[in-house]
Amino acid sequence: MCCNTKQKIARALRQLMSERPLSKITVQDLMERTQMKRQSFYYHFQDIYDVLGWICEQQLGAPLREDPEMDFEEWCLRLVELMGEDRGFYRRVFLAGSPGIVRDFCEGLVRPRMARLLFLTDDPRRLPKEQGFVVDFCTKAITSYFIELCASRKELDWAEIRLCLHSLMSVVRPAEELCLRVQAG
Repeated sequence: MCCNTKQKIARALRQLMSERPLSKITVQDLMERTQMKRQSFYYHFQDIYDVLGWICEQQLGAPLREDPEMDFEEWCLRLVELMGEDRGFYRRVFLAGSPGIVRDFCEGLVRPRMARLLFLTDDPRRLPKEQGFVVDFCTKAITSYFIELCASRKELDWAEIRLCLHSLMSVVRPAEELCLRVQAG
């Protein structure tokens, strides 16, 4: 029942966002659309932005966590693919002046992957300050790239995306190999 209620609220938010700007949508609007009581909303979510976060988790987070051993390049392609499947929705979130929700969510997904790739740890908080900076810098850069792809009105050019990610990996892989040698050594 819990997930069904959350799904109904999320579906209502998505419908309303296709009709009007996010800033013009209230909790009351959502609950009228779902034909549920306002208390049901607050039982499951803190605010509308919390609903957006839940949608991101369902559409992006859960599928990307299914295969934790996926190669980073393929993982990135999968993230772009998942965002691309619902570009209209994410574009509306960005246009609503709320790109931070998706950006923060994506950074939270990318950061542990980047830490593992560069410094062989799943917990970037345990890294020395200098290495943490590198992970944060790379995380923010690649997340910005994903968001630009998603927010663009241009058709996704998968050949170009693969080439860009492959170029990135040609720089990152030597760092990963060096880290492995140092750790073994």
